Amino acid sequence: MSKYIVSVVPLGEQEIERIQAVAGDYEILCFKSGAEISDEILADTEILFGNIAPARLSACKDLKYVQLESAGYDNYIVPGVLADNTMVANASGAYGIALAEHMIAGVLAVQKRLHGYRAQQKDAVWAKLGTVTGLYGSNVLIIGAGDIGTETAKRLKAFGAHVTGLKRTVKGDMEHFDKVYAYDEMPWADVLGQTDIVVIAAPLNEGTKHLINRDTIAMLKDGAIIVNGGRGPIIETEALCDALESGKLAAAVLDVTDPEPLPEDHRLWKIENAYITPHVAGGHSFHTTVEKLVELGVANLERYLKGEAIVNRVK
Repeated sequence: MSKYIVSVVPLGEQEIERIQAVAGDYEILCFKSGAEISDEILADTEILFGNIAPARLSACKDLKYVQLESAGYDNYIVPGVLADNTMVANASGAYGIALAEHMIAGVLAVQKRLHGYRAQQKDAVWAKLGTVTGLYGSNVLIIGAGDIGTETAKRLKAFGAHVTGLKRTVKGDMEHFDKVYAYDEMPWADVLGQTDIVVIAAPLNEGTKHLINRDTIAMLKDGAIIVNGGRGPIIETEALCDALESGKLAAAVLDVTDPEPLPEDHRLWKIENAYITPHVAGGHSFHTTVEKLVELGVANLERYLKGEAIVNRVK
């Protein structure tokens, strides 16, 4: 019986050849999505490269290792989704550049009123929309100082921003951050009261769910911007909507929402200072991300086959 490595990451011939050079006798099967994979194939899959719906994983009888294509992994480590002996690694390190560029682009578009000028262009209106703000001299709090947060901080520092990081544990100074706090050590009211921009680049867990809520939003400097490139439920959605509508917040730049996808009748769609993209900052949109996914996948596959510790293991 064949041993399968199943991939739902878009791989070209060169990428498949790189994996096959490491895979040896394993047969590599590539699909565009998990929906194309039969239960029969899943039953004989030992290694999965990419994300398929967790509910489909019940068909896997011999799954030993899952290399996710996402940095987030919360849905895959829920008890009962995978066998106890199935290893899971996330794709931390693959998305930093793509997410950082997307989130900073969103902030700059808001600060420079680009959406307003774009709207005027449709009607051939040549008119100034007033003063603008910028990243230079701004105070930015990045929630989640991992790969995505660090790549974002690196670029913000180049713009002349003052960057504070927040992460689960802090082990000394971190490059590109002026200060980094552990969650339980940060003086929330003091930091948020001086923050112009909050960037969310953290995974979803018990400690981050609804971290941005009515209380923390109330602590924020008036006119702050919130950017979410992490997970939707890190923000309490109704509290965010109220703060946007009241003017407490200048804007929210959201690549993720709660719920997601955002229902057609959700109030967030109609809030003018909410800027929404449909979870596209990561994924396969940017070629650099796919390249980094393949590099990580090949390196971890080699480690797995040699019985060595895999990188980014989360289960």
